[in-house]
Amino acid sequence: MILKETFINLERQYFIPMTIPIKFDEQRIRIVSEMADLFEERNACNSQYRSAIDDAQRIRLQRKLDDLDKKIDDLNRQLYGKDLTVDTNRRSLALEEKLPKIDFKEQINIVKNILEQFTDYGAALFFISDYLNMAGDLFCLEFRKILNDETTDLKHYEVAFSNDSRLDEIGFLQRVGNHLGIEQIENQDEYSKIIEKLLNIIENGSIVFIELKKIDLLDNKEYFLSWLVENFWKDLTNKLPLACRVKDIEQVRFIILIVDHDIFEECSNQPFFCSNQCFSMGQIFAITLNEWTETDINTWLTKHSGLSKNKIAPMAKSVYGSSRGGVPKLICDALRNKLS
Repeated sequence: MILKETFINLERQYFIPMTIPIKFDEQRIRIVSEMADLFEERNACNSQYRSAIDDAQRIRLQRKLDDLDKKIDDLNRQLYGKDLTVDTNRRSLALEEKLPKIDFKEQINIVKNILEQFTDYGAALFFISDYLNMAGDLFCLEFRKILNDETTDLKHYEVAFSNDSRLDEIGFLQRVGNHLGIEQIENQDEYSKIIEKLLNIIENGSIVFIELKKIDLLDNKEYFLSWLVENFWKDLTNKLPLACRVKDIEQVRFIILIVDHDIFEECSNQPFFCSNQCFSMGQIFAITLNEWTETDINTWLTKHSGLSKNKIAPMAKSVYGSSRGGVPKLICDALRNKLS
């Protein structure tokens, strides 16, 4: 099983190069898209394999992993067998990787400060809204990098609601259960199955990270978030200290990052959200993503664009001028267009 280092890194960052406006031909676009799907499937399969207890299930999952690796290798050979401006691609990928560096400093420091509070065991529910406009995808990349730096055992489970399946508490539990090898969940009170499995797979230093996406599809977000905090999360955090004592674990952390594409202005008024930006382990902590400034763009171009000094200020001014007051998504789109 040979996986190129380039695509292993892209897998960890949700394989975002399809957002880069590079002049690929249609065949290259198809190959990259297929590889992104295979990496996502492999990530889910690998999570199930790591948490599987039954030998027969592990054998089945290993065969599936081998098959996925073969398919990825085949596509890899097809991709790099084509003369399709590889150098331009690599340059654009390098620039794409640096986009989160424009200005998430305040938010990253908040996350790090909260994590530092957990000297033994800890749990945190984070929430971001207006995901698309505020470049939430880039913030999520930085968020995952923080967690990767904190542990050698990051158990990362992406849970995304979709219109072709249940859009409620049971749907959430079923999606988490799929990662953990739990095949049947029929009602919302069965969250204890998920919690039991999560507490069984932790070891000293583990971080369990659930990335919960597309909650804007839910009919009643407030009810779901209230249930998540008052039932699932409360039960998990109540059982965590005993699990650590039984397993002789000195430090473990549970993290959920909730992503909302909408602007959820009412969140601060809900009792299950932290008030006045004071972190509480039993509530959701909202992270506000801010607009970026012309100075932020100028600094980023100086560090990462390779442009000469006399070109940077005019480009920063132009990019900011097209961003409707510093909307991060518009800034990223403009930079991709100008630097591709």
